Amino acid sequence: MNDTPEHVKQKQLEIWLSKPPEERLRLTLVMNDELYGFWNESKKNDAVAKMQNDKHKGDQPGEVPK
Repeated sequence: MNDTPEHVKQKQLEIWLSKPPEERLRLTLVMNDELYGFWNESKKNDAVAKMQNDKHKGDQPGEVPK
């Protein structure tokens, strides 16, 4: 996606670079940790949904799941 105007990107960069290097590193690590947590949780949810789907794949309409 590339819908952010160039002047906004420039301002975001300006704000980011105004922070001390330690703060930029800390924020990067925090954001990466949150991103990995999101993806891991998403993978777990996908695995559970797949297991539930596979469990009921052969069920006929109106049939009570086992």
